Amino acid sequence: MFPTMKQVEYFTPQRKVFGVNAVDKIGQYIKSMGIKGKAIIVTDPGVVATGAVERIEKSLKKEGFTSSVFSEGIPEPDDIICDKAANFAREQKGNFVIGLGGGSAMDIGKMAAQLLKIPGKVADYLPTYTFPSKGAPFIAVTTTSGTGSESTMYAIINYSKDNIKGFFSTPYILSDLAIVDPTLLLTMPPKVTAATGIDALSHAIETMMAKQENPITDALAMKAVELIAEALPVAVYEGDNLDARVKMAYGSMMAGIAFEDPGIVEGHALSHTLGSIYHVPHGVGCAIGLPYAMEYNMGHCMEKMARIATALGQNTSGMSVREAAKSAIFAVKQLIIDVGLPLTWAQFGSRDDIPKLVDLMTNCPWITAFYLWSKRKMTKEAATELVTRSYEGRIGEGIF
Repeated sequence: MFPTMKQVEYFTPQRKVFGVNAVDKIGQYIKSMGIKGKAIIVTDPGVVATGAVERIEKSLKKEGFTSSVFSEGIPEPDDIICDKAANFAREQKGNFVIGLGGGSAMDIGKMAAQLLKIPGKVADYLPTYTFPSKGAPFIAVTTTSGTGSESTMYAIINYSKDNIKGFFSTPYILSDLAIVDPTLLLTMPPKVTAATGIDALSHAIETMMAKQENPITDALAMKAVELIAEALPVAVYEGDNLDARVKMAYGSMMAGIAFEDPGIVEGHALSHTLGSIYHVPHGVGCAIGLPYAMEYNMGHCMEKMARIATALGQNTSGMSVREAAKSAIFAVKQLIIDVGLPLTWAQFGSRDDIPKLVDLMTNCPWITAFYLWSKRKMTKEAATELVTRSYEGRIGEGIF
């Protein structure tokens, strides 16, 4: 049951455009919003190779905009690369920023847009999770279906000072315009498709396990689960299947919007821990964390997990609520296996590292922030069990 007395406040992009070939009209959309001046396109070499930058530049030029391209984006960005992008935007005298790519490129773009109008470096603001005001206009164009960054007020930035994954959480970094064009997903490699897709699934399921869920978030998240479960294997192994890409794009966007208010919980806490220590790609970390987080939360969301099982395509007829809920966990496990992602972090570290991971999960404020949205209190004992099970690959042993 959702908290009926809770006041819900939603922050989403001012304008969201979804559709096949929508990116080819980006210049029109920007112009119609009254945004003027020079565009700074923040992206990465992989996206440049797909031709997506040319499509955007052609549309911008048609509407009278000039542009410069920062193409040095990297996966799992830190504040140093963000500062480099911001300095580029300043030097090029940009007026607004277009973040083109996956979550990493969009997050770098969010930082560049902020620092176009706000002095200093990213590290000056990262410890506070926010900025004092909104920066330059920011347009998000996603080329993956996973992070939902185009629709969220979050940016995941590695804090180079202590080599820990940090994040911003503020409406100031919401995109003014979010464009989701499934044709931009067609060139996404299978491994990236798999990892980002499980990230989106994690957003949806963890949203429904958080303590601030409500009917709006549940509806968005549940439909996202249904779409992702149906389309992800097809998108991974048949990358040019536009129907699957459309469904994944919808699922990712819906899951991103869903977790804006309730937040995400222990699965992402483990993913950020693995990312901080081993630099495990975020979506891979989510794949490792999700089924164990579901088992950890069984006690207070069993009925909801039973409904998740149905959305995952499980036939729960004749099952008890508990049996149906467990089938959801095994369905997620099988989906992760089917798309070629790991279920344990054993390949990245050793058993001897368990105390280090537990310490980070229970003491680092960048990680413990996730528990503000959790229904269960995270203890050292629970963290030890979560980390140990996810190292050994033990799924299905019951609530711990």
